[in-house]
Amino acid sequence: MKELEGRFDAAMMDIYLRAKAEVQYNATRFHQMLCKYRGVETAKILLHANAVSEEYTALWERRRLDLTVEALIHDHPEYHPLFTDEEREIARRRLEEYRYPPVIDPVERFIGAFASDVPGWTTQVDKYLGQTLLEEMRDQTDSRS
Repeated sequence: MKELEGRFDAAMMDIYLRAKAEVQYNATRFHQMLCKYRGVETAKILLHANAVSEEYTALWERRRLDLTVEALIHDHPEYHPLFTDEEREIARRRLEEYRYPPVIDPVERFIGAFASDVPGWTTQVDKYLGQTLLEEMRDQTDSRS
């Protein structure tokens, strides 16, 4: 578990550095928390706060929720053992509330749920959905003619 915590610490520092480099946001308070509490405890403090942090809001304004603690937890199942079901649910809910794209993908829950003869359908979902919608639109146009 110590090794996993160490990897999470490094990942937390990485999102701090990426926010600074990629969107010119210096999350000073977040960095101070990381230095004082390390990654897991910082994440738990932020998750159990009554509201999202100003860092979260700043990243949302910059359309970079992928650089939040919540996204790090949600998008990386390898870190799930470090957090309770409740904490993971808090992260998921916050991301959903702020319209984080991977959270609101309506097709994701169906991937792998069906057997299919269509090659690559799980990696090319948008392509196949687009083709289907185009066919439906053509059918509707043809039926009105």
